[in-house]
Amino acid sequence: MSHDLNNISGACSVPTSTSINLKYKAKIASVSPGEHRHNFELSEHCFLGISLENSHFHPEKLASIVQWISRRFTQCTVLVGDSIHRLTLQSVHDMHPSIALTTALQLGKRFVGESQPVFEHFRALTQFRFITCQGVKALASYQHLHAQLTHLYRADAAFSQSVKCFAEHYLRKRLEASTPAEWARKVGFSTAYFLEEFAIFACLQQQGHSVMIYPGSFSTLSEITQGLHPQAPDELKALTIVSLCLKGR
Repeated sequence: MSHDLNNISGACSVPTSTSINLKYKAKIASVSPGEHRHNFELSEHCFLGISLENSHFHPEKLASIVQWISRRFTQCTVLVGDSIHRLTLQSVHDMHPSIALTTALQLGKRFVGESQPVFEHFRALTQFRFITCQGVKALASYQHLHAQLTHLYRADAAFSQSVKCFAEHYLRKRLEASTPAEWARKVGFSTAYFLEEFAIFACLQQQGHSVMIYPGSFSTLSEITQGLHPQAPDELKALTIVSLCLKGR
């Protein structure tokens, strides 16, 4: 039986924070599809994707992202990328799968606990609700969407090449050179990460969360929203991706 995303976890509730140091300012880098550049703010709700162990989500930079959201949306679902982070841990740190999953879930819980003062600071303007990738993967629709994307990856050369290029670009920024076999293994982890992540995004869109905010780019996902991969799930084609860049004040 399908579950409503709003029942996966409740809205955060923490003591009022004191002050937030806004050393950065968030600005729009791009919007996909481009024709939504001037109307995505008509939506009252967005979702913010959180990548664990990513410097963009340390408190000072996170505060600039949350401030930007608070000026445009009355509600924001915060998607914590916990379970999918296991694939990064396996790829980058060669962790055993079970240890990687346990570590990833612990990092997700730690992020929620440590970041709540930032979200609390802006709660007078925006209601923030936390959900996790692990929770979304429990939805009945997730398996269907993930299977659809996996089939597309195997059957559609253009989609497969796009995902692989996205994975390789991601890895080159984080890893040193390795043997061809080791590189192929790591690319495999990254492509698996993105297919899971895209299925999760599609689940959120099904629940009415169609505007995604992220401080970075999603080349394949942007291509999907622009109609370049017509066999991709309709839920992904219906997303609006708002990519932010962060500048020091």
